[in-house]
Formats: sequence, structure tokens, C-alpha cells
Amino acid sequence: MSSPRTYFHQLDALRGIACIMVLFHHLVPGASKYAALGPLGVRLFFVMTGFLLVGNLLQQLERGKKRASILRNFYAKRSIRILPVYVLGFAIVLLSGAEAAKVVWPAIATFTINLHMGVTGEWPGNLSHYWFLATNEQMVLALALIVLWLPGRYLVPALVLLFVGAWLHRWIGTEWGLQPMMVWYSPLSSLDSIAIGGLLAIFQKSKPEALDRFVRKPLVAALVWVCLLLAALIRLRLSQTPLIHLAETLEALFFGWLIIRAAIGFEGPWGKFLTSPVLVFTGMISYALYIFHPLVHSLMFWAFAKLQLPSQREKPSLIIATFIGSFLAATLSWYLMEKPLASLKSKTSASKT
Repeated sequence: MSSPRTYFHQLDALRGIACIMVLFHHLVPGASKYAALGPLGVRLFFVMTGFLLVGNLLQQLERGKKRASILRNFYAKRSIRILPVYVLGFAIVLLSGAEAAKVVWPAIATFTINLHMGVTGEWPGNLSHYWFLATNEQMVLALALIVLWLPGRYLVPALVLLFVGAWLHRWIGTEWGLQPMMVWYSPLSSLDSIAIGGLLAIFQKSKPEALDRFVRKPLVAALVWVCLLLAALIRLRLSQTPLIHLAETLEALFFGWLIIRAAIGFEGPWGKFLTSPVLVFTGMISYALYIFHPLVHSLMFWAFAKLQLPSQREKPSLIIATFIGSFLAATLSWYLMEKPLASLKSKTSASKT
């Protein structure tokens, strides 16, 4: 296993890569023509959530802490990490006078905007990307309850059931003619991704040496890359068929291997790439980067129009300005709000311990 510093740096770099893929998908017209960058980035985030969440909860259980206390402390820390940027992003949209914000604020407040979008089939403007945050929180709650209260011998079968059930949910939902947004944004649809991450966390705890040897095998690496290529071909050729849901599972399998391999620690060129300061820093600020990039894009569009500059979405000047503005906003958020709050969270946890 890699050192804690390398461990966190390589996983932070993967977060950065996932966020950059999402930004390109949203901000650069045609960026996902040959590769579904946005869905790939989201899938990577979901698998990593399962891996880190289950690993953290199992570690707390091993220390003999009470389940209710673990859940309470987990959400106390998570609230400090998630809510300030989440609320700030929504407040900016609301104060800008966007009608959508006035309509969907109950769904934003309850982390159910994904369900609202699924039922209505409507995109709430600059709050549309909040679907990911809502889906993630719903899955985190479900997985936390399963890990903490389900007897240990049932945990692996439960995660396998979630993996199969998510795939069947997507397939059957499409066959039965459910609204596409209801299928895509339902938390049930992404549980295979978070289950893969959770299973890897369990195997890392119980059989670390066997898992290390397994993921390092060249044949395993070749097979997961084949999974990713097959997923890309399905998205290109069969995107209008139920087989599109198989692509998501194949992508989740690839990202599961990638995450556990980064947790063990890549060496050589890949190791240097995944510990590069730019990628690591991007991963650190990825949450605010995700929240603020649509808002910065709207601001840049307005500013370019006011200055009578070319403001078409495909113009490189607008795209570059949006990327720079998004990184600047996320950096300010990290240093002025997120990092100080994280330090406060650490001090609070230390005093309780």
C-alpha cells in the first residue's frame, strides 16, 4: 500500500480528472462527441464515493464505536464539508432572479432535485447540475445505513444485489417507457457504481495482499481497458437501445480498478502524472469547481455580451474565460471557506476523540 500522502494525492488527482471531464462536457461544444466525458466523470465520482465511504465506516466500526455515534459524527462532518458551498451556489442563482430557483428551492433544500427533474422532465437552468449532488447524498445515506446496521456476513451479498439491481432498474425502466430523466437521475440507477466502490473497500480491508496482486496483473488491466472500450463503442453505436445501460456498468468496472490501483499507488510515469500538483489541486477544489462552473459560464456570457464581444458558446475566448473564472472562484472558495472549515472540523473531531 502506498504512503498516506501518495494515497490521497493520487485519489485527489482522479477527482480532478473527473471534474475536468465534466467541465469539458458542459462548457466545450462537441467535447463529448466521441467520448461521453460528463457521464464518465460522474461515474468515476460515484465509484470513488462508495470506496471511500465504506472504507471510512468500516474503520470506525473496527475501532468499536457505536453505530448511531458513527452516523451522527459522519453527517456532522459531511454537513460542514458539503453545505456551505452548496447553499452559496444556490443563493447566487436565487439572488440573480432566476425563476427556476424560486420553483425548485424545496427540492434543493431536501436534496431531491434529481427526483423533481425525473418527475417533471424539466431542467432548472443553472441548478440542473445539482442532480448529481442529490443523487450522491441519497446513495450515501442508503449505503451508510446498510454498512452500519446490516450484519457483516450479509454486506458483500447486499452490495452484489445493489450492483445487479441497479443495472436491472435502468434496463427495465427503459423497456417500460419511463421518462429518461427519471431513469438516469434516480439514485437506484447509479447504485452499481457505488456498490463496486464499496466492494473494493471491503476486499481492501479483508484481503489487501490478494487484492494488491490481483489488480497489478497485466491481464486484469487489459480486461478493464477492454471494458472501457466496449462501453465507448456502445455509447457511439447503441446509445438509443437498452444496451446503453450496460455501458455504465462497464465504465464502473474500469473505474473501480483505476481507483483501487491508485489507492495502492501507481509508480513510474502514471505515478508522477497522478501526483502532479495541478491535478492534485484540481481534485482538492473539485467540489466548488463543479458547483460554480455553470454560474461562471452565465456570468461570462453576460459580460461578453455587455462588452460586445463574441459570446457564442463555441467561441474559444468565452470557453477559456469560463475555465479561468471557474478555477478562480473555486480557489477562492477553497482558501476562504472550505479549508478553514475543514480545519475547524478536524479540531472538533480531535477534541471529541
